[in-house]
Amino acid sequence: MTMLRIRRWIERLWEGAAGALFPRAANCLICGDPRRAEESDCLCPRCRAALRQKTVPPGACPRCLSPVKDGEPCRFCKSPMMKPIEKVYAPFRYAGEVRLLIHAFKFDACGEALPTLARAMADALTERDFDCLTPVPLHPRRLRQRGFNQALLLCRELTKLTGIPTEETLLRTIYHRPQSRTPILQRRANVEGAFAAKESAKGKRVLLLDDVRTTGSTARACARALRDQGAGSVSLCVCAVVYRKK
Repeated sequence: MTMLRIRRWIERLWEGAAGALFPRAANCLICGDPRRAEESDCLCPRCRAALRQKTVPPGACPRCLSPVKDGEPCRFCKSPMMKPIEKVYAPFRYAGEVRLLIHAFKFDACGEALPTLARAMADALTERDFDCLTPVPLHPRRLRQRGFNQALLLCRELTKLTGIPTEETLLRTIYHRPQSRTPILQRRANVEGAFAAKESAKGKRVLLLDDVRTTGSTARACARALRDQGAGSVSLCVCAVVYRKK
């Protein structure tokens, strides 16, 4: 038996043993390593440490969490995107292991990722003086396709952690292609007028929830609808913000 065949035989033997000892459901959601940080954790120690390296840096804009240069005003806050939004809360930058974890939750329907993401969001929520948590809604057609609204699941989990009630005060009234498949410069037009707020939003301090803030177009459209219905204030909480070069 050649050395190559011996090595392959050993690899197959190890894979079989690892599969028996550590079922896939017990492996790290990001890298597949069977060694978890804790029994109840969905990540291995390496990936857990990698998440801590992807947190929003202290030098970010305190209002919108965008990167800013020392001594210069935040360009994102000066843009129309932040006009209807009081403040943004998020634990992570959207990159690397954070991106993979959110994708596992959003596109692979992996419920194990939900507690980890929600706990990080709760920790980032330094102010909790809100009347309700409101998820960014999916159009009924999209909801049928996906089977669940990830923003609503995040809301319900965050309600357990913070005590702030979840209220679905928004409706998606127009079906458009997903923002993730829309060119950056077209995203604002893609969601313009796509949301309507319920009367129950009137006078309330609303914390809008979504998974990722990329350009801010979806959050802005939702916040405008809530403001038009008389919401007292609208802030935004997401798992991660996309960081672009200054």
